[in-house]
Amino acid sequence: MVRVLQVVGKMHYGGMETLIMNLYRNIDRSRVQFDFLVHYEEPGEYDEEIRRLGGRIYVMPKTTFKNYFIYKKALKDFFQKHPEYKVIHGHLQSVAFLYHKIAKKYGNRYCITHAHNNGVEHSIKGRVSYFTSLLAQKHTDEFWGCSMEACRYFFPKAIKQHKEVKIILNGIEAEKYRFCEETRRKLRKEAGLSGKLVIGHVGRFTEQKNQSFLIDIFEEVQKKKEDSALVLIGKGPDKEKIFKKVKEKGLLEKVLFLGAREDVGELMMAMDAFVLPSLFEGFGIVLVEAQAAGLPCFCTEGKIPPITKISGFYYPISLKKSPKEWAENILKLSSRHEGTDRAEQYRLAISHGFDIREIANDVEKEYTDFAQRLDGEKK
Repeated sequence: MVRVLQVVGKMHYGGMETLIMNLYRNIDRSRVQFDFLVHYEEPGEYDEEIRRLGGRIYVMPKTTFKNYFIYKKALKDFFQKHPEYKVIHGHLQSVAFLYHKIAKKYGNRYCITHAHNNGVEHSIKGRVSYFTSLLAQKHTDEFWGCSMEACRYFFPKAIKQHKEVKIILNGIEAEKYRFCEETRRKLRKEAGLSGKLVIGHVGRFTEQKNQSFLIDIFEEVQKKKEDSALVLIGKGPDKEKIFKKVKEKGLLEKVLFLGAREDVGELMMAMDAFVLPSLFEGFGIVLVEAQAAGLPCFCTEGKIPPITKISGFYYPISLKKSPKEWAENILKLSSRHEGTDRAEQYRLAISHGFDIREIANDVEKEYTDFAQRLDGEKK
C-alpha cells in the first residue's frame, strides 16, 4: 500500500479540503492511504472522518517569519522519522519550497505541488505567499492544478520549460446534489423561507470571495423584492466584518449566516439562485455543485475558469457592473427558470467529467505509478 502525505493548512470545510476528502472517500484505500501534515493546532472539521478512514494527522508549527527555524527543524525531524512517505502532495504552496526540499533531502521522494487558485489576495501576506510559492518549482517533480489558468498563474516557469503539468478537475459526488422537492419544502419551512426568493452563497469569508459586494447586491435585490432572503454558508476571517455590514444596512432579518456545513447539497435545494462574485477562483467547484442542484448561477465574468459552465443556467457578470445591475440580472434571469425540472440537472456534472469516482481512479493510478517509479530507481 502507498501512503501519500497530503500537506495542508487545516482540514476545514473549504473547497480544496473538500476535494481532498472527496478523493479520499473514493480511492481504493487498500491500495492508497492518505495521511495529513497540518499547520494549525486547532482541530479541523474533517479530522474525525480522516481518522475513521484510517488516516493519520501530524501537526507542524504554524508558519510565520518569526518561527522559520523552528518550522524548518520540525520538518527535518518529521521526514527523518517518516521514510515511509514516498509521495508528498503539497497543497500549501506558500512553504512548499521548504517542505519539498527537506522531504527530498531525507529520502527518495516524489513531490507534487498542487495549485487551487488563479490569484492571491491583495495583501502583503498574499503577495509574499505567491512569490514564495514560485520557489517550490525547483523542488517539484510534477505540477497539478485545478485548471490551466491556475497552473499558468503559479507555475509559469514550469510551463515555459515544458515540465509535466496535470489538470485535476475538482470532482463532486453528484448524487448528493440531486434535487428533491420534499427536502426543499422541509428546509424552507424550518428556516422560515417558504414563499421567498432565496439567494445562496457558499464560500469562506475572505477578500477573494467578495462577500462585501454580495451584500451590496442583495441590498439592491431587497429594494425590488422585499420578500427575498440571502443564505450565506461558510466561515472565515472576514465573517464579523460582513456581519457588521449586514447589521448596518438593516438586513439582519433577511440574511442567514449558517456557518460551515456538511449538508451543502441539501441546502442548495432550498435556494432559488446562487451568486459567486469572487475576485478570482482557481476553479469554483461550488458553481458545478449549484448547477448540479439545478440553480441559476451568477458569477464573476473573466475571473472563473469557463470549464465550470455545465448548464444553460450559468450567467457571468462583470465586476465593473454596479450592484444594482447585478441585482437586476439576478431577478430577471432567475425568473426564467421558475418551474423547470431541477431533478435531472445533477447528471450534467457527470457527463462533463466531474464524477469524483472517475477522477479518484485517475489520481490513485498516478500515486501508485509514482511509488513504483521510485521502487524501480532503488533497484
